Amino acid sequence: MSDLNQRWAAHIVGTAVACGIRDAVICPGSRSTPLAIAFADRQDVKVWSIIDERSAAFFALGRAKKTNRPVAVVCTSGSAGAHFLPALMEAHTAHVPLLVLTADRPWELQGFGAPQTVDQSNLYGGFVRGKQLLPSPEDSKAVFAHLQEAIVQLMSAAVNVPRGPVHLNVPFREPLAPEIGAEPCVVTVAPQALVNGRSLIDLEQVSAALKSGKSGVIVCGPRHRPDDFGAAVHALGKALNYPVIAEAASNARFGFSEVIWSADLMLRNAEFAREMRPDVILKFGTGLTSKVVQNWVDESGAQIFQFSDEGDSFDPQHRSTRLLSGDVVEAVRRLVNERSITSEYRLKWLRAQELVHLKRASLDEPAVAREVLASLPPGASLMVSSSMPIRDIDTFAAGTSGPVQVFCNRGLNGIDGIISTALGVAADSKTPTVLLIGDVATLHDLNALLIARRYRMNLTIVLVNNDGGGIFHFLPVADRTAHFEELFGTPHGVDFAHVAAMAGATYHQPTTIEAFRKVYSESLETGLNLIEVKTDRDENVKVHRALQQQVNTALEVSSWR
Repeated sequence: MSDLNQRWAAHIVGTAVACGIRDAVICPGSRSTPLAIAFADRQDVKVWSIIDERSAAFFALGRAKKTNRPVAVVCTSGSAGAHFLPALMEAHTAHVPLLVLTADRPWELQGFGAPQTVDQSNLYGGFVRGKQLLPSPEDSKAVFAHLQEAIVQLMSAAVNVPRGPVHLNVPFREPLAPEIGAEPCVVTVAPQALVNGRSLIDLEQVSAALKSGKSGVIVCGPRHRPDDFGAAVHALGKALNYPVIAEAASNARFGFSEVIWSADLMLRNAEFAREMRPDVILKFGTGLTSKVVQNWVDESGAQIFQFSDEGDSFDPQHRSTRLLSGDVVEAVRRLVNERSITSEYRLKWLRAQELVHLKRASLDEPAVAREVLASLPPGASLMVSSSMPIRDIDTFAAGTSGPVQVFCNRGLNGIDGIISTALGVAADSKTPTVLLIGDVATLHDLNALLIARRYRMNLTIVLVNNDGGGIFHFLPVADRTAHFEELFGTPHGVDFAHVAAMAGATYHQPTTIEAFRKVYSESLETGLNLIEVKTDRDENVKVHRALQQQVNTALEVSSWR
């Protein structure tokens, strides 16, 4: 039976490799032994052994985002697989392909109290694109052939539009370990062609709107596909004379000249927002981080064309004229040939942005966001946590010296698994990787630091520590209950120097912008570095409001009109 188990697992793994798997994240466990060994026996798969299942799944998410390939993640039976769910929810919403392999007890042990046994048939509900519930291994040529085709079918569901995670449940009978002295069992399967070409988008209605509209704007939300979207969309902006409003995670913001990075600040000015309402909006990427920009889009009265790689709509107020699904980059390139609008609308945006000056003398949270990007070298990767970090990057980070790749978990906007995802991005990278994160999100994912220590990873963690939930100070609840600090502020008092020591990280705590620049630049060279910047939550609200008032005052001049 152990020989059968290993041959069965080797066929599963061999087929997965033929379908594009090159990384496998393995969580230790007994029932998954044949799968773990089958992956480890191969020379064409990088195996990552990670103790914590939740961290493992988020690490796999980061690897899949960075490599643009599906990644396998393996666990034993029982509650282990349940810890994959948060990462799978994010992967499902953000369209990241993962192959989740949960080992299981055989049929005869189900339902009668066998330890570490639970019904795993619908473990992930609607958060997977497909699933296969395998039988226990059977030594039959026909069954092995069917096994291979079932996995190919499952992997096709993972990598074809709409992409996402898939679930393979694999029961094994004992004995689980191979025989003493047994040779490694490696199965080679011919490469499988899984990716179908994305359909071309019908642009007739868009072309008509471009011809009739007097002013237009391009708005780019988060988008992590590693393609030429950024260059293509800026070429389109110039061809149409449309300004390009690009979020940090759109990968159309940093390294591009004349990008509109300050839209959130400028559109908070009622007069500017009213005067700059366009006739046409071309919207790309997923849901916008800035509520201000989203509300302005919704209330603009413009014809709104929403372009989607995966077919999802990000239009909660149902204001879009049309959702266009298919090959987005190709659609952008085709639109470059449309008419050029000669109004000064784009120039007004650029003139207004020239009035936005946000240089800070103190090391506060907006200053950290600006400095993290300003000093990031071309080709680097930046992972940004949800909550305040992504908002501060979007609002205050003007640009970089060259293109950088920005990652964030904005499918569900959670703060769990952020460090693990960043380590998945950083793994095997030849260029620097930086993580900008808050203290609460860090506490959610401390186990991930053990991954960095074990694999001696290079990652610079910029930790903004305001001792609790800083984002809640910007919400109405901040001044409407006597229980705010206990239930929302949640101060924790953790000394992150001890956290750095646990992880074997070099610890820094700069108190000035000059000191931050120095340690930040040095930390990008090698190793695991934790740069802690301590801030005050109440003071942070004042700083944000003062910067907004500064922008409002600047926009009162007439030079941008």
